[in-house]
Amino acid sequence: MGTTAGKHFHRKQWLSVQQAVNHLSALAEEPLTSSHLADLAEEKLLDLYWYRPGQKLTFLDGLGSRELVEPLRLCTDNHSDWQAIVGVLRHSPALPAYEQDTPLLEDAQGNRLRITFDYQVRPEPYSGRWYPSLAELVLKRSDLEQLEPRLFSSTESSSGLERHLLLDVIWQLEQLALGGEQHSTSWLAEQLAQRSESLDRNACEKVLLAAERERAHNQTH
Repeated sequence: MGTTAGKHFHRKQWLSVQQAVNHLSALAEEPLTSSHLADLAEEKLLDLYWYRPGQKLTFLDGLGSRELVEPLRLCTDNHSDWQAIVGVLRHSPALPAYEQDTPLLEDAQGNRLRITFDYQVRPEPYSGRWYPSLAELVLKRSDLEQLEPRLFSSTESSSGLERHLLLDVIWQLEQLALGGEQHSTSWLAEQLAQRSESLDRNACEKVLLAAERERAHNQTH
């Protein structure tokens, strides 16, 4: 699954965690982290896949064994396993709860599998090798695509323009109320907070600072 230099995102079937984070950050126009992916996985909105080339697998129904040659979906059936895997996205390495514990996998045909090791190369009983590492977790590009409308489209259509108008209106109200006098955002936030118990001073100041940034941005374009 090695990445190919210059290969465009839309041509990749599988994404590393970092590639998925970079893509979502570009869409959101703000820096995201793998913790945002963890939130989606925790709600079971996003499937995670394990890719460790050459890893030996055994079928639960006794059909034999095979090698891991493509990413396999990690099952969400076991709550503690799934929480541990989600934790990996939060940079918290997963360790088995008991000896040789390993999460359940499912292939495209619906077969359930678990990883196994030959006796000579078997890791320590509670080694992290029984669980995927952050580098071994991958996502399917099509899964992420299906989530994009839910994550971004509704937000952009309902609040993208409204946000711009809101900040501009705030700016104009400031000018109208103050008659052109200059006051710090801190002073303005204090005045607004005093006028209404429902307004938090810090939140007010954040909005006023955002209005200033928006105004400065508009003036330079």
